This record gives sequence, structure tokens and C-alpha cells, in this order.
Amino acid sequence: MPPWALYFLDRRIQRSLSTKGKTLLSTLSLSPVTLGNLLSGNRRIGREIVVLEETGSTNDAAAQHGRAGAAEGLVIFAERQTAGRGRLGRVWESAAHQGLWFSMLLRPQWEQAHWSRLTTWAAVAVARGLEAAQPGCRASIKWPNDIHLSGKKGVGILCESVAGPDGYAVIGIGVNVNQTIDEFPPELRLKATSLREMAGPGAALLDRHAVAATLLRELDALYPAVQHGFERIVAEAQARSILMGRRITIHDPLSTEEACAEALEPDGGLRVRRDDGSTRVVSGGEVTLSGWQG
Repeated sequence: MPPWALYFLDRRIQRSLSTKGKTLLSTLSLSPVTLGNLLSGNRRIGREIVVLEETGSTNDAAAQHGRAGAAEGLVIFAERQTAGRGRLGRVWESAAHQGLWFSMLLRPQWEQAHWSRLTTWAAVAVARGLEAAQPGCRASIKWPNDIHLSGKKGVGILCESVAGPDGYAVIGIGVNVNQTIDEFPPELRLKATSLREMAGPGAALLDRHAVAATLLRELDALYPAVQHGFERIVAEAQARSILMGRRITIHDPLSTEEACAEALEPDGGLRVRRDDGSTRVVSGGEVTLSGWQG
């Protein structure tokens, strides 16, 4: 059976399967064949797609391929992560068959100092993709690596890299797609949301294949601008930021400081203004809106 036939078979199954009125879209595994057909054409991101039913972490799986010499553009999806993680070692809730949990393997051909740009690139591309996948949705960026939908976190991004001649970068992305509020752990219900929640109460499940393909297309289309045209990415990231002009708390390993978020630097760092009028550029650590936990 040719790949296009498998694609249409997948779509027929998705449209027709139901149990007691509830579609089984949420239980269908992602198909690399379907994703490949939806993407089609020449592309760098997603030139090879792997779908794992379960893994510890898609970032770890992608890193393993990176060490083995896999080419740039490999994307690994997992239906369930047993050790999904976010920044600063936090656990990422990866509800099976409900969201998109994937990592991309990249081998940037520019100086290592600019690899930090990848977080800003991924955030802007994913924000664009979410809005394309769910019309009417407005995606904002909480520097440096979270995407918010209507004030709640819907996406987390984790970039990890290994330097050297055979170095590589792994960009992990977790997207809440079909969860409803009552399906989040109690401690996350005031902080987290999903694309489905953005459509309103009783909204139908989204086709995760379509959402995934939309995100990968946006990531692929914007990738060249990381090296040539990064100022445009920074400008969009700043325009989408929920922090600009607001008082924030900067959590460093050894200290905590409050300041006002002022602008993004050309490399994507966050410039803040202290109470004494001086400025500093924050390149890492944790930043929250003052008085807000999320």
C-alpha cells in the first residue's frame, strides 16, 4: 500500500471511530507516514520523523541519535514520556495521546555563541504555529521558553546542546493539545491550558497530526533566519512578550532581584532596569512576573 493510501486510511479512521459519542482521536498514535505526507516537499526540520510509544525523554532520545551521528532535522515524537522535563530540572506532565511531546536534532553551522538563539527561534515559530492551528488563538511568549495562551502556559521549550566539532543541539517542545482543565493535575489547573481549551467548553478534539505538521512547517520556514535575519525573530519575540514594561522577579541560583523588563537584546537576552536606574542583561535563570507564580 503506497504512503498516500496509508494517509487517507488514517484520516478515515480518525473521522469514523467513536465510542459512546466520543471520538477516539485521543487514543490514536501519531503516524510518521501521515506526518511525512502532511509535510511533503523539501524540508530540513522533519526530514526524518520517529514516533515512540513511550520513552524516558524525547530530548534524551534525540541526544542519543546526535551522539551516533544522525543528520540534522531528525524529529522524535513520543506518545508518553516517563521522565519528561522542563528547565531547571522540573517535571513536564506528558499526558499520553493528549499532547505533542517531541524533540528536534540540529547541527547549527554557526559559531557556538549564537546557539542560544535557538530558544527564541523555537518560541516564535511555535507561537505562529499555534495561531495557525487554532484560529482565534493568541500566543504570547514568557521569556525565554514558555508559550502562554490566554494567560496560561500551553507550551514549554527546553534547549540543550553539546559543543565541539561533532556538536549538536536538541530542542524539546511540549504542547498541550487536547487536555481539558479537569485532566490536568490539580496543582496545574490554574496555570496550564491547551489548544482545545482555547476553543471553548465542549470543543471537539483537535487532530494532532495537523497541529504537529503546522508546527514543524513554521519551525522549518523560520530556521534560516536564525543565522540571517535574527533581528526579525527578536522583534517578534518582544512584540509577543508578556513581560515587557512589567515588574518581574529574577531568580538566580544565589539571589533574587526585582526589576522592570525593558527589552530584548539582539542575541535574545532580556534587558531589565533596576530600581536604581541601572540596567543588566539576563541571559539565563528563571523570570516570573512579580507576585505571580507560573
